[in-house]
Amino acid sequence: MPAGSTLLFGNCHGTRPGHMASRTLLVALTALLASVTLGCGLSISEINAHPTKLYQQKVRFTGQLARRQDVGGRVLLEVADTNGSRILVRVASPVEAAVDDWIVVEGLLVPEIRVDDRVLYDVVEAEHVTRTRAPRLRNLM
Repeated sequence: MPAGSTLLFGNCHGTRPGHMASRTLLVALTALLASVTLGCGLSISEINAHPTKLYQQKVRFTGQLARRQDVGGRVLLEVADTNGSRILVRVASPVEAAVDDWIVVEGLLVPEIRVDDRVLYDVVEAEHVTRTRAPRLRNLM
């Protein structure tokens, strides 16, 4: 390098490697915590506690199939969570789950539906019902 010339970035320290490792760890832990928190979704207990806030909104929850009944060409399911709270789910298509299987339900919470000659309240009109595994850490939250 000729005398009298200077480097443009002579004293720039940039990001030090020690800070990069701790910053990367912090970002990874934050992302993990966010995914665990968001992955939980609503519980049946939370839906039952304030159903009016969720009417006509899509809900997604995991529960254990407690009972099922074929009614008028549709299937009516009773789904329970780990706390024992229960909710009714009406499905138009056949469900591949048996009683005591764990399922994920996605659908619309409606204030009431008519099943044959009876009116049922706070029922989920399911769009998708799929089998899943049992929760690993039951009753954690």
